[in-house]
Amino acid sequence: MKDELVEKIMTTPAIICESNTPIKNVIDILSQRNIGFLPVTKNNILIGVVTDRDILIRSANTYTPEDIIENVMTGGEIHFVHPKSSIKDAAEIMADHKIRRLVVLDDGKVVGVLTTKHLLSFPELYNYVIKTYSNNPTLPHYQIYVNSNPHDSIKAADFPL
Repeated sequence: MKDELVEKIMTTPAIICESNTPIKNVIDILSQRNIGFLPVTKNNILIGVVTDRDILIRSANTYTPEDIIENVMTGGEIHFVHPKSSIKDAAEIMADHKIRRLVVLDDGKVVGVLTTKHLLSFPELYNYVIKTYSNNPTLPHYQIYVNSNPHDSIKAADFPL
């Protein structure tokens, strides 16, 4: 793992959407591709990211399915890495900023996505994955089990309605 590069483990090609895509179309993309994250571009330039959680929380009771995704995406400072970045450097960014998915850019173009699930292939990176989920204000009750997929460690029973 010492000098492994992001390009070796990232998901590629990147599935993206344009900022003027209707929310309902983004929901279809997420559902059909069985993913929970999309980089959002405007004229092929990254301007934000959107998760299934963003759509659920930000659009409920505020936007219609016909409204555009730019209304609910996370914009501003978007963290990213280059495909030639080391996996360890990417893991540090994810842990420091408490983000579970990282956009991979090459020459300003979105070329892939790196997730904490990718990092779990490297036991020496487990501490970064744990830090990503630990004390995360958006994930206050998540429990981490190092030897499993962190997404599998979440139990619906832990979050009664």
